[in-house]
Order: sequence, then structure tokens, then C-alpha cells
Amino acid sequence: MSAFMETASELSLDLRWRRAVSGVLVLWTVGLVLAEVVLQVATGAAVVLSVVLLALGKLSLARDVRAYVVTSAALCVWQVASPAVALLTGASDAWPRGARYGQVLDALAGPAAATLGAAGVPWLLLAGVLAGGWLLAALLGVFQNRVRWSVELPAFLKLNLGRLHENFGTEESPRYAAGGFFSHRLRFAHGAIAALGPTLAVLGGVEQARRRVLAGVVVMGMLVSIYNAFARAALGAALMVSVLALLLLVQGAARRVGLGLVIALVAVVSLTPAWRARMEKALGNIYGGEREHAMSVGWSLVRDYPLTGVGFGNHKPAALATQDETGITDLLATDSHNLWLTVWAETGLVGLLLTVVVHVLLAKALIRRYRQGSLAATGALLSWVGFHVLAMVHYLPFHSSVYLSFSFVWGLGLCEGSDVLRGRAVRESFVALAKGSPGATS
Repeated sequence: MSAFMETASELSLDLRWRRAVSGVLVLWTVGLVLAEVVLQVATGAAVVLSVVLLALGKLSLARDVRAYVVTSAALCVWQVASPAVALLTGASDAWPRGARYGQVLDALAGPAAATLGAAGVPWLLLAGVLAGGWLLAALLGVFQNRVRWSVELPAFLKLNLGRLHENFGTEESPRYAAGGFFSHRLRFAHGAIAALGPTLAVLGGVEQARRRVLAGVVVMGMLVSIYNAFARAALGAALMVSVLALLLLVQGAARRVGLGLVIALVAVVSLTPAWRARMEKALGNIYGGEREHAMSVGWSLVRDYPLTGVGFGNHKPAALATQDETGITDLLATDSHNLWLTVWAETGLVGLLLTVVVHVLLAKALIRRYRQGSLAATGALLSWVGFHVLAMVHYLPFHSSVYLSFSFVWGLGLCEGSDVLRGRAVRESFVALAKGSPGATS
């Protein structure tokens, strides 16, 4: 496995440490398409391993990566403490339920991926696992969209089979909600946005035709997966990210073909009765519908407790406490259907400001590496854009599988060595450019 550790890092780690890092990153990649429990196990292992390596002084992080790591840790600490602060100030009268409170550790996922990446990343292996996994997931999604899935799943996976029985078509021509290996259409579709960025970066940045063709097939598989999941916001975000990637990374006939495929997908959506019905409900859902209702309750929580919030994980009980006045339902009370509004309502102004700083520092670090030619940073930036498009109408951290997928991509975007995916000629030109060689090409 050490043969895959192509990286520009000068760090020299013992082979056992490198194998441990590689194994955790591969397991995390498998989790992107397989199951939330795999993601959680991989993330926990990554956090522990990164802390151990940092404590032993075996890793050296760039200054902007250190800033991202430290600020994320501060956000995690505040999330841990916020329920206690809410109890002391009277903003809440109970501790959040354990599963929801445990999500405070998700704030450390991106920093853990970035930290382990400093030891070296098996880029080719991760790319192969991601491509193969998503193609399998896409094929499974196509099957689930047309056949009522009835196979019982192991209880430890905690997958709700009923999610695959939602019919978005008609009784005569049913179209079931596709959820891939996750068996949950929104986790499946939103997680696709995280993986879509790196795949588009490979499509627009590699030299070898075979890799570009494979990346294009995977991109189409992801778009079809989102289409079959009937996830409106995810499809809109995917199309926006795809168009952005085509405009920034692709030129000539390839760009025209890509834009033509995007237009064709939009036409298919507009001609599909089930999707037309979904889109017609979308605006009503935001303006005067369920999302506006949830957001209005979120604003009421912010107005009542602007500085401290109601405590991380306490949005639902706090919102339900207003049920007599607002009429909020159990389902809508989960969050405010907006990232920033939910963060403010739960963790107050302190949590909101820390979250803003974390994302600003992450974006600045990724932009710097994108300008230096990093393929991983390019993909992470595209995923970052997709995340914030979705965040306008979803609180993505509620589903750990979704947030951990994005965090993994962001963390790897801060690592060196992803130019190995481009092809030898392009890679050598970037290395020469980085060294300031007179013969370097721009």
C-alpha cells in the first residue's frame, strides 16, 4: 500500500504509521458510498490517529491548515459546552439526546483528514475506490428507482427500508425513491454533491483520456443518482457545480458537450411528470410552505436567545416548546432548514461566528492551493460551493453521513500530491513551475 503514497510532503514516517493513515483514508472513502456507520468509524479513527501523530510530533502542518484545525477545534469545544451554557442561562431545561449531541465530533472531521493527509495520501487508490463505489451505487439507485426494494437489511446498519418505498410517480407508473447503499434518498443525493466536486476536477484537469472518460461516466452516474432520488435542492446544486466546473476547467468541444448534457438533463427533468410535480411544489415550499414555517420558528429562537442559543442539539425540543403558538410539527422542528439559522439558534452568536470563520479559513486555504494547481483543492472548492448552495435550504450537519463526506473532501483538498492524478506531462510542468524553473509552462 505504501507504493500508493505519492505526495510532495518531505515527512518521513515509519511504514506502519503510513499504512495506518492509508487504511483509515481508504475506509473513509468506502464509507462515502456504503453506510454512515462506516463513515463514523473511519472518522473516529482519523481523529484519534491525527491527535496521536500530532502529539508525537510526527506531523508538520502548513500555517493556514493549522488555523483551520485550531478554529474547528474551538468550534467543537463551544458546541460541547453550549448545552451547559443554555441550561445555566435558562435557554433550555434539558440536555440534548445522546445521538444528536455526539455530532459535536463531526466538527473535527475535516481537520482530521487534513492532518492525516500531511503524512501522504494514496490518491490513485482513493480515486479508484470512489469511482468504483459510486458507479455501483448509481446502478443500485437505477434499480431502486424502478423496483420496490424488499430485501431486509442488517439491523446494525440502522437503515430505514421505508425510505425506499416512497413513490414519486403514479400508481400505474411508480418511481420509488432511490437511496443507493444508504437507503435514504437525501443522504444519498446530498453525499453525491460532496463526491461530485473531486470527480469534476479530475474530468477537467487530467491529461490521460482514459481517466477523463471514467470521470465523465462517474459524473453522469452521480447526476442520474440525484435525479432518481428526487432531491430537488441536490439536483439544483449539482447542476450549478457542474456548470461552474465546465466553465472554469474545460474548454472547446468538451465544454460544449458537457453543457449540452446538462441542458439535456434539465429537459428530461422538465418533461418527467413526477419531477414537474416536485418542482412546482418547490417554490411553494419555500414561500409560505414548510421551509418558511421552519425558518420562522428558527428566527423566533434566535430572537429569544441570540447570544448563547438553546444549546447544540436542542433545536427540536426548543422548537416543539413553541408548538401551541407556532403550530410547528415534529418533523419540521428538527432544524431551521438553513445552516446558518440553525447554527445561530443552537449555539448562539459565538457558534455562528466560529462557523463563519471556519468556512472562511477553509475557503482561503483551498483557493490558495487551487491557484497553485492542486487538483484536490479544485475538487474541494467545487464541493464547498455545492455545500453552501444546499445549506440555504438544508441543515446538512444533521445527517452525519453527508457532513462527514464533505469534510473528507475538504480535508484532502488541503493536502499535497494530488497532481499525481493529472498525468506525467502535466505533473512535471506543475512541479517545474513550483520550483521556479525557467522552462516551466504556465
